Amino acid sequence: MSKIPIEFEKVGNITPTEGLVLRVGNQQPKYLRVTHVFTSCIYGIWVTTPQQARSARRPKRISSNEVTHLIENNGGQWGKLRLPYQFIGIGKFRKNDHTEAIEAAWNLIEPLVYAFKNEENLSSAHFTSLIRNRSETLGVNFLTLYRLVLRYYYFGGTRLALISLPPGAKPAARAYSLGEKNESPSTQPSMRRGRQPALASELGRNNFIIDDDDISDMLACLKGSLRKGPAFFTEVHQEYLSTYFRRRHPDTFSQYIDNRYPEPITLRQFRYYVNENLQLTDDLARNLRKYERNPGRTGSVRAAGPGEVYEIDATGGRIFLVTDEENPVTVGKPIIYLIIDRWSRFVVSVYLSLRPPSWSEVQYALLIAFTSRTKRFASMGVDIDDERWPIGRFPSTLCPDRGSDFMSRSMEKVVTDDLRIELTPLPPLCPDGKAIVERTIREIKRRMFMSKLKGTYADRPLDPPTKREAKKAQATAVNSLADAYRAVIEIIDDHNNRPHSALRRRRTLARAGVPPTPKEAYLWGLKNITGLRTPPLADGDYRRLLLGIDDASIAKGVIRYCSRLYYPVNEPAQELAFRSAARPKRVEVRIDRTDPSELFIETSAPEWAHFSLGVGGAGELMSLTLDEEAALADQTALAFARADHESKIQRIRKKVADVAKTPKKNLNAMPTVNRDKLSQIDLSLARQHETTKMKEALSGKSAARDHVPATSEPTWEALEEQERLQNLEIIRKNRGRE
Repeated sequence: MSKIPIEFEKVGNITPTEGLVLRVGNQQPKYLRVTHVFTSCIYGIWVTTPQQARSARRPKRISSNEVTHLIENNGGQWGKLRLPYQFIGIGKFRKNDHTEAIEAAWNLIEPLVYAFKNEENLSSAHFTSLIRNRSETLGVNFLTLYRLVLRYYYFGGTRLALISLPPGAKPAARAYSLGEKNESPSTQPSMRRGRQPALASELGRNNFIIDDDDISDMLACLKGSLRKGPAFFTEVHQEYLSTYFRRRHPDTFSQYIDNRYPEPITLRQFRYYVNENLQLTDDLARNLRKYERNPGRTGSVRAAGPGEVYEIDATGGRIFLVTDEENPVTVGKPIIYLIIDRWSRFVVSVYLSLRPPSWSEVQYALLIAFTSRTKRFASMGVDIDDERWPIGRFPSTLCPDRGSDFMSRSMEKVVTDDLRIELTPLPPLCPDGKAIVERTIREIKRRMFMSKLKGTYADRPLDPPTKREAKKAQATAVNSLADAYRAVIEIIDDHNNRPHSALRRRRTLARAGVPPTPKEAYLWGLKNITGLRTPPLADGDYRRLLLGIDDASIAKGVIRYCSRLYYPVNEPAQELAFRSAARPKRVEVRIDRTDPSELFIETSAPEWAHFSLGVGGAGELMSLTLDEEAALADQTALAFARADHESKIQRIRKKVADVAKTPKKNLNAMPTVNRDKLSQIDLSLARQHETTKMKEALSGKSAARDHVPATSEPTWEALEEQERLQNLEIIRKNRGRE
């Protein structure tokens, strides 16, 4: 459809009715189409050219006071907009081919039009859901039905608008022209279709035009990614920009990377052109992953502000951990615990464990949420600190599912009775009650696989193809739990600093100029939102109550725990160390197994006895957690036993070989050793002679000398040696005379 100027016809003083238009402004006017009229408000759609009907939005509520303000302060005028000429032509010939199409389209949306006469159904919580339910009932595409409803309201509630709009430019075809109709196609300048990006005012207009070569690159990039395994449009789009687009358009890419040009090809464009031209085999099509759209927001998952409600969940990670040796042995797949703030989508804690799900593991997930990131992850080699991942605040409510680890009596007692945190487990068969943490866990699994981390796989192994992928992942797994932890924290760091669509809808953040990222929203909400429910205890008390309990022994002033020594730090610890005996005595300690560098012993004093791990023990532990060390205990014992066995076998074999090679000694044939004590000179000569023979043997000269033929004439070496021996003899005689 070519561009048609907007023709507005002014109407006198009237009351708002459905279908009328309110023009606002004079220089660059805007047009508000009234779709519904109620007692205290109206609903309307902002309309421009007929082409923009494809991108129309849901009718918005406008109060009577706002309408009055638009008329009095913005020069608002009531009037009408003329219909496009295509619709008028259809109306003149009611018996043409369009009549049946219009009636069929009206039958599709008629129940929805009557339902939307109720103001409650026009809210964001019901509008999309009603259309989706209707599309599922009729078996019609949701997007088709959605656009049909909005087009009906966009053009003033006329059935003529239900006929399909004329198509726009095809992919890789010439875009709309700014020239006159009589211009030839070769002289018409090309322009980029669609609206300009939101950052056009800062980065400039996006005038990049996609051609056939670009589309070929998009298809090649997608097919290449699908050959490697499951792929999503978001990751393939980033791969395309960083490789194919960078090579074909280096100047534009350089400006884009330097923040001097907006994104030249958006994800929406990439998806559109690929879907329009893509032809895949069955194997490649199986690897293309798409998300189903959320069928409308129900609004049931709510929180008043950050720190009020935390959602917690645990899931099996789709990654294998193995030992680093010639024949790898699988250690197992970790359990991923995740805690996320419902209001801001800020991930407060993530914890990986190789132990079965239990309250003690949930305890460590809670402890990680409220302690220093720098101190906790520095020993594991994870690049994170408290500034990039701020410490979380203790919640008022914790929302788990009905897993055995979350429904245990221990968790109920500690969380509810000791920590004074409200526990609200979900009803059975109600996973959408904590949809935020479920979605985040799914995203973590997806991004772990897309990061190509060794040992990951995409889908749950249920059929032969997915089982083969899992077995292949097992053969190429990472080496340690710390490697997997490092990858997960990188994903969490990116999640907390990436814009979120749910935060974009929070107008309070936009009014305050806060970026719609989970981290910034969380910090801003804690500081500025008042009236939130808070837990009654202090943060320090929570941290001490969340420490795990285990047994250790104390003797001679030190504590031995997990074969490592801990030394006293504060005064209560020094007093316990001073009173300890030489014989070990069992003591109950509190320790964080994810950061075992220190432990505490509960005392009657306000301050607990604090012990710290020695330098040697810290060096032995390195980047391992106690859980990983326990999981590797059997493998470590096996490796030690295998090495000890092999070394012992080698020693025994050597002894057997030595016995077989050594001939029996014939005492009668053995030369007689002169036991007389040699003089210092003779002893020195003998030592030099033996050393010379050894050097000749090492250098190979002795063997070569054996093959030298004997001559009748003495060599100069023999003469020199004879002269030296004569001199020694003379010296010996002279000493004997003295």
